[in-house]
Amino acid sequence: MFSKNERIRAAWAAGDRISALRIAARFFDRSIETKTIKRGMNAYNNPSFYRQLGKDPDRIVAEALFALAQKFTLPDSGR
Repeated sequence: MFSKNERIRAAWAAGDRISALRIAARFFDRSIETKTIKRGMNAYNNPSFYRQLGKDPDRIVAEALFALAQKFTLPDSGR
């Protein structure tokens, strides 16, 4: 059984950033990073809703991936 941290790192290393984001979005803490990650996953799953709100879902997802990379010190954060 792998921990969530290990699964996030494995997905990130395999190049599957969205799977890593999906795993991290299930964390229950209330940190700023986790809220950003959850918002990014929601924007990925519901881009039309975020466009209706006047937000850019691609930018929100990119910010979430950056927050994920920072929180778990993952390589190649993409920014």
